[in-house]
Amino acid sequence: MEPFSFAKTLMCRTCGRSYPLSPMLEGCPDCRVAGRIAMLDPTYALDAADGGMLPAAPGHLWDYHRLLPLPDAAAQVTLGEGGTPLLPLPGMAAETGAAHVYIKYEAINPTHSFKDRANAVAVSMAKYFNLGKVMCTSTGNHGVALAAYAARAGLRCLVLLPPGAPPAAAVEIRFYGADAVMIDGDVVPLMTRLWREHDWYVSQRNAPGVAGRPFGNPFGMEGYKTIAYEIFQQLGRVPDRVFMPVGGGDGAWGIYKGFDELQRIGATTSVPRIVVCQSAAGAPLVNAYRNRLAQVATVPASTTIAFSIVDRHSGDHALWAIQRSNGQAVEVTDEQLREAEAVFGRTGICVEPSSAASLAGLRRLARSDERFDSETVVLIGTGAGLRWPATFDRVAPPPRAEASLESLGRVIEL
Repeated sequence: MEPFSFAKTLMCRTCGRSYPLSPMLEGCPDCRVAGRIAMLDPTYALDAADGGMLPAAPGHLWDYHRLLPLPDAAAQVTLGEGGTPLLPLPGMAAETGAAHVYIKYEAINPTHSFKDRANAVAVSMAKYFNLGKVMCTSTGNHGVALAAYAARAGLRCLVLLPPGAPPAAAVEIRFYGADAVMIDGDVVPLMTRLWREHDWYVSQRNAPGVAGRPFGNPFGMEGYKTIAYEIFQQLGRVPDRVFMPVGGGDGAWGIYKGFDELQRIGATTSVPRIVVCQSAAGAPLVNAYRNRLAQVATVPASTTIAFSIVDRHSGDHALWAIQRSNGQAVEVTDEQLREAEAVFGRTGICVEPSSAASLAGLRRLARSDERFDSETVVLIGTGAGLRWPATFDRVAPPPRAEASLESLGRVIEL
C-alpha cells in the first residue's frame, strides 16, 4: 500500500544532519552543541514520486497529503482549509504592464487567513505525537486559527497576545474554548518555560534562534506549500513572480519550497521569483536583501497598521527563498498599504492592512520602473480585513435619510 506521506526525516538546513520525524522544537541538536541554533525541515522521498503525488485537479490541503509530513491519515485535523480561489485583477495588469495579475485569496479559509494551512498541519502533528496542549504567541490570525484547529482536535490551547491585538481576535480565540491572555513584556522567556516545564507544544514560526526564541515548529509551514501546489494547478503552469506579505518568514519559505518540490518531482521546470513584501516600519528582509547579507539582522521596528507582519527579525529561511528564486524584497509604507486596500475594495476583495502589502509591493516596483512585460504575477492575500479595525478606520459611517426619494436624493445620487 502506498504510504499516506512521503515524508522521510527532519533535516538541518545548516549542517545537513537528518533526524527521525518527532516533535523537535529546539532545532538541530548537533548545531546547538556547536553553539548555533538551526532550523529543521521535513524532507520527502521525492525520487519515488510519480504523477500520483498531486491530485488530478486543484484540491484542498489534505488532497496533497503525500507531500505533507503527517504519516497517518487517522491523525488528520481539518476544517476544509485550502482550495482558495485565484482571482484575476485585470486592472492591476493594465496599471503595472504585466500580462496577468491574480490574487490567491486566502481569506476564504475557515478562519479567514492562510494561517489555517499551517495550523491544520501543526495540530495534526500534535495529535499524531499524542500531545495534549498547544500554544502560540500571535497578533491575531495565527492565534484564531490555532484555537479553532485545537478545538477540532480536542486539545487544550493557549494564545499569548501582545497589547494592541485586535479585540475581535481575542474574543474569537476564547469562543473556540482556548485561553487568550494579553502579555506585557517579553513573551519569549515565558513561552520557553511553558514549553520546557509544562509540555506545551508550540505552533510557531520555524525559526529557532531568531529574536531569542530557542524553539520553532518544523511542521506547520509545510501547510503553506499547498498554496504553491494550488496556484500551479489553477494556472496550469508556474507564475513568473509571487508577491508575499512577510513577517517571520514561514509563508515565503513554504511557498518557495512548494514550487521547488514541484520542480523536483518533474511537474515543472522552474520556480517563480518570490517577492517578499514588508512594512517599512520593520523590514529586516529588505535590509538583508539590499545589503546582501548572508543572514538576517535585527532592525528597529515602529508602529504601523501592518500589525501582523511588522517584525524586528525575520527568519533566514525567508531570505533563502528570495536568494534561491532570484527574488526580491520590497518595503511599503502605511499610506501605500491603505491605497492598496482601497484598490482591493473596489474589486470586491477585503483584506487586512498587512495582506495588502503584496499589492502595495507590486505597485511600488511598477512605479519604480520595474518591468513586468509578459509576466504572470500572483499576489498572496493572506487574511481577511474584518477582525482588524485599521481596515475600516478611514471609511465614513453611512448617512441617514427619511424613507422618501427626496430625502434619499439629498445623500446619494439617484
